[in-house]
Amino acid sequence: MRTVNGRAIGGRTLKAVTVAAFGIALALGSTACGAGQISQTANQEPAVNGNTANVGSMQLRNVQIIYPTDKADEVFGNGGPFQVSFVISNIDPVENDRLLGIDAPKGGSVTLAGNTEIPAGQALRAGKPIGLLEPDDIKTTDEEKRLTVVLSNAGDSVAPGLTTPLTFRFEKSGSITMNTPVDSGTYLIRQDKIRQAEEPADEHTGGH
Repeated sequence: MRTVNGRAIGGRTLKAVTVAAFGIALALGSTACGAGQISQTANQEPAVNGNTANVGSMQLRNVQIIYPTDKADEVFGNGGPFQVSFVISNIDPVENDRLLGIDAPKGGSVTLAGNTEIPAGQALRAGKPIGLLEPDDIKTTDEEKRLTVVLSNAGDSVAPGLTTPLTFRFEKSGSITMNTPVDSGTYLIRQDKIRQAEEPADEHTGGH
């Protein structure tokens, strides 16, 4: 017999008290760890088709080459022209920046049509990724107009499943080369069809 706090406790009772105390401590420890740490899913990036990179005050997101919606085989065979889509955010709270140009490999060329300035705290958008839905009744303002970016003469450097290195050059933030994928392909509109249910077999046939 042993005593705990002046009380006699047998071997089995003492063992039960020890196991219970260990369980409480383990539960409290797990709660404390969960409260003091960030879950693994909290900082996960959204699932997108394009690539992501940072340079200077520029955050490049969802950079991709848009899959041609018309005569895709011919466009890929000619090395373009391909539309390029991306979002570039300027996280500097004061200074504006500007996208000076985009360089392509193997003699390819990239043309930019539109205002390439990226004001402080704002974003520059180019192209429309496949599946991007916009309500028809909402008019696009001048500030929201997207930059048109076209990649031409790319040879065989652009193909589904491969990436093409495109170098983005900025006036203040410098330059960065991104391995740019082709997006997932033509956006297919879902078509739901009502299936005609078959009539159940008559279980009472046969003269019953």
